[in-house]
Amino acid sequence: MRYPQIAPAEAVLLSVVPLGVILGEGAVVTRSTLAVSALGARIELAFDEEVPEDVVARIRRSWSGAAIEPGSAAAASAADPASDARIDVDTSGDVERRLESLSTRVTLDALAHNRGRLMMLHAAGIALDDGRVIAFVGPSGRGKTTLSRTLAQRFGYVSDETIAFDHELRVLPYRKPLSVVRAGAPKDQVAPADAGLRELPDAELTLAAIVLLDRDPSAIEPVVEHLHFADAAPLLAAQSSYLLEYDGTVCALAELCDRVGGVRLLRYAEAADVPAMIDRLLASEPEPAHWTRMRMHPIDADGASTTADAVDYGDAVVAFSDSTLRVLEGIAPAVLRAANESADFDRVVSAVLDSHGTPPSGDASGAVREVLVELADAGLVSASVIPVPRS
Repeated sequence: MRYPQIAPAEAVLLSVVPLGVILGEGAVVTRSTLAVSALGARIELAFDEEVPEDVVARIRRSWSGAAIEPGSAAAASAADPASDARIDVDTSGDVERRLESLSTRVTLDALAHNRGRLMMLHAAGIALDDGRVIAFVGPSGRGKTTLSRTLAQRFGYVSDETIAFDHELRVLPYRKPLSVVRAGAPKDQVAPADAGLRELPDAELTLAAIVLLDRDPSAIEPVVEHLHFADAAPLLAAQSSYLLEYDGTVCALAELCDRVGGVRLLRYAEAADVPAMIDRLLASEPEPAHWTRMRMHPIDADGASTTADAVDYGDAVVAFSDSTLRVLEGIAPAVLRAANESADFDRVVSAVLDSHGTPPSGDASGAVREVLVELADAGLVSASVIPVPRS
């Protein structure tokens, strides 16, 4: 089954201000500053002297779940007592919009700090008592915050925005305020405790399941499907941050998905239906599909060498090149393999005929040439493999 790709949301990266200033324990939360933990990064919120006390109090309250206080869980997840970024909070603009904007800025600075170091998915997350984390992936408007409010009444609240984890699947929490939609107004920033959400368990957080959300109001009951990586990869890539800079890119993503038992798709109508599905969401698929890694070093028409990465499942190849993830099917995987083994066009055609037979049109050379042109444009094969048309 094929699912439509979700277009990634546009994000403007705000500047990150390195501080290098070591904050003493007594300076973690003061009238002028508040340090919060976001995906392991320590972000300092610096309040202008003219910011009203009630606004400062609201911000402190809404960020209480992530506030770094001596001995707190947030302090333990922040890797260094030096702040990684600073955000100045002033009196400009509407207060409600300022609070919503602050949540976005903290998120973007945390993502930028972890670029290339962590796999980061646009997802909500909850933690079981033993530390296993389920990531619910989806774009804005797919119900992540509502799901967080429902599930975190029973399980530990990890985040309603981003789930980040390392090569060992260790999850770094981001207990930001819940961003609750309000009609005709900026999203309300609600402290996890004020929403009745549970604290994190006293256990190491480890990613146990990746779940793609498909909220369907017409669904009679929740349905869980295991997706082939070729179906899941475009959806995950669209909901990831800085995937291009993560070591191994598509191969690393495939490995991580295999280690959590594959990717699930959850189709549901209401968040209240999901708690009963937790055990099914944690059930592994029988056996992940076998794949091999492909590394390509094609040369384009101008003689420039590039590098591309792919995972080969036999009947499908998931490739990453030119900052774009592509799924190759039909004769394209056979063409790609043959073209990376030989620059001889006739050998490529022969290899495709061996694996797929003669096409209905009877013109194997024409079909292969058409695919080669597309692959060369995508930076997956060398342009020299494509024969020059005869005049």
